[in-house]
Amino acid sequence: MSRGAHRLQDLAIGVRLAVGGGRTLKASLLRLVLTTIGIGLATAILLLVVTSASALRDRTDRVAARAPDTTAGQGTPVYLLEHHPAWDLPVYYLEPAGPNAPVPPGLRSIPAPGQIVVSPALAEKMREDPRVRGLFSQQVVGTIEPSGLAGPNELIAYAGGSGLRQSEYVDTVYAFGQPPNADSLPPQLLILGMIGVLVLLVPMLVFVASSSRIAGPERERRLSALRLAGAGAAQVRRIAAAESLVGAGTGALLGLLLYLVVRPFAAGLDLAGVTVYPADFVPDWPLVVLVFAIIPLISVCSAWLGLRSLIVEPLAVFRRGKPLRRRLWWRLVLVVAGVALLFADKAIPGDQSAGDMLPYVLLGGSLLLVGVPTLLPWLTERVVNRLRGGFPAWQLAVRRLQVDSGTPTRVVAGVVVVLAAVVALQTLLWSVEANANADRTSYYGADLANVSIETGLQAEVEPQVTALLTGVPGVRWAEPERWLTLRGPHGEYVETVVAPCRLLEHHFFVSGCTEGAAFTTEDLDPGMVLGSRSGQTFTVPADLERAAQRSREGAELLLTPTAAGALRPDYGDIKALLDPAVPDALDRVRSAVSPLQWRASVSAPVSENGDMAMLNATRALLYAGAVLTMLLAGISMLVLVIGQISERRRPFAAMTAAGVPRGVLSRSLLWQNALPVVFGVLVAIGAGIGVAAMLLRIMTPGAAMLLDWTFIMVMASAALVLVLLVSAAAVPGLRSVTKLEALRME
Repeated sequence: MSRGAHRLQDLAIGVRLAVGGGRTLKASLLRLVLTTIGIGLATAILLLVVTSASALRDRTDRVAARAPDTTAGQGTPVYLLEHHPAWDLPVYYLEPAGPNAPVPPGLRSIPAPGQIVVSPALAEKMREDPRVRGLFSQQVVGTIEPSGLAGPNELIAYAGGSGLRQSEYVDTVYAFGQPPNADSLPPQLLILGMIGVLVLLVPMLVFVASSSRIAGPERERRLSALRLAGAGAAQVRRIAAAESLVGAGTGALLGLLLYLVVRPFAAGLDLAGVTVYPADFVPDWPLVVLVFAIIPLISVCSAWLGLRSLIVEPLAVFRRGKPLRRRLWWRLVLVVAGVALLFADKAIPGDQSAGDMLPYVLLGGSLLLVGVPTLLPWLTERVVNRLRGGFPAWQLAVRRLQVDSGTPTRVVAGVVVVLAAVVALQTLLWSVEANANADRTSYYGADLANVSIETGLQAEVEPQVTALLTGVPGVRWAEPERWLTLRGPHGEYVETVVAPCRLLEHHFFVSGCTEGAAFTTEDLDPGMVLGSRSGQTFTVPADLERAAQRSREGAELLLTPTAAGALRPDYGDIKALLDPAVPDALDRVRSAVSPLQWRASVSAPVSENGDMAMLNATRALLYAGAVLTMLLAGISMLVLVIGQISERRRPFAAMTAAGVPRGVLSRSLLWQNALPVVFGVLVAIGAGIGVAAMLLRIMTPGAAMLLDWTFIMVMASAALVLVLLVSAAAVPGLRSVTKLEALRME
């Protein structure tokens, strides 16, 4: 027989072992079904992830297609000004310079002044919510077509404008369309998003490896018998590969079916306004091929990794001898390499931004997420080998883990990965959100609405804003705030604000203010002459008062209007004090100034930060991924317990006949699975906090790390409750193998 025929024969033996090579056909098929379910779930999730990546790419392409191109060229331009009547609602004002001006994608023509074209989602909100309609004084004349929208639920509008060239922020656009650019997102959000993807991907790959090793000890004893019968090492590897490929193949087919069922529902998800069109929710074929290549590859590699002791000591495996001690060095290499990459900025010359560190964060985070669960089998083995004594159920569990701790820890590895990543990501989200809110509160104030006025239009627009806000419910008062930059005799800059006393007292931490007073937060000498950009001068008064603490917004010199005299401001806005007893006060302010259109905009308070919405979406995705992975781990753990009962049915039946209560056996299963979970939870929490500290140092240097202990304890408790539920679900199986009939059969 040729060498190729021998190899095919080895593969055929592996297939027969997978579908009917156990003690009974029923046991082999049960093992195959459980492996298929585990790999199928992981395959479906991986397909959803790659499909989401393709859909988000198409979304990014549409956004890039409507990006303005301000490169000077031939043709008639259009003037474009971005305006935000609400934080997450951009309105683009358009004013053509001639009849052939470019038109943004999704529009048939540029709307005239007083007209507005809105997205379908915004049109629906305007019909349902009068407060949203109150943000626009224009007439709605149409809706934006899908080619001009990022997604079906995007809130966006194009309005006709006039006089846009008066604004210093206007863009002269000669065409629409730019190459897609991921750098438009803050690097901090990119890091959080990438870590979120790792939270989903890495546990799935670990879960595939764990599922392919279901009933591993029983499989290894069968292969060791073949090894003792004369099979070579290469033959055993081929047989193991074929056996694992059967489960991988059936699991991949099941995963494809699950994906086709779930895909329509996943396409309609909305994460903080990020949506995609169902037609875009189609995976790229190269990524699909990659998924279906990775699944069997991981299965085969995982099966081969379990053959080390079988190849070296087949007799010890066959007789259930003590397994080889696990090595620590290669596990530490993964962890140390991951930590080193997260501190790469210390070794690279020059200052490294969060965006520059993104590749190191991704690779380092991946190595840590893979390296941390590899420490768990080694740690469990070292701990249980030192445990002695205890009550009967404890002794049975510890002895079983001393013989084989690899199978339970492989199942728990998925929980460790996701729990470590979830703790790290939640700590980052918690810290970033808390620091961002604190910064915005200290900078703007939590109870002030800021009405910004276009530079150069203060004299015209400021009185209109004040008049529009007078008598608005929820607005206690509205005062102008004017800014200018003065220069000292040595060229130093002095940021100066001019505002009435009640605004200075409320917003800039001064007390005892009277008209004509002046305050400072720096050491300014009385009599010092300061100059403005317009050529005016200001002499520091002798009665200059010292402010109690450094003011908001970086102001160093605080003047009342009388003290400022004839100084002309560089720019200005209006601060409106909101009544906290009126929950929609901010909406009323926005509606009141809407007739001014692009000439005035209202800044959102802390609670409406757009980055916070993205953080909340990341948190929601994180929670969903954590719950899903916990469920997968629970299924895998249940499979493990069923396999343990099936594998140990003879000793279980014998112990029952000898008088050991079933309760002791049930509790031994509980402890046998609880110990690796406890070790895993401790390792995951420690690793998650450590990873969060390293990433926070990169994302927001100097920010305080805050731990959400409630969330951490809930996730840890969920992992422990999972063990209890799985153990309870396995009790019927234990009863079936400890009946008298089962003992007679054994």
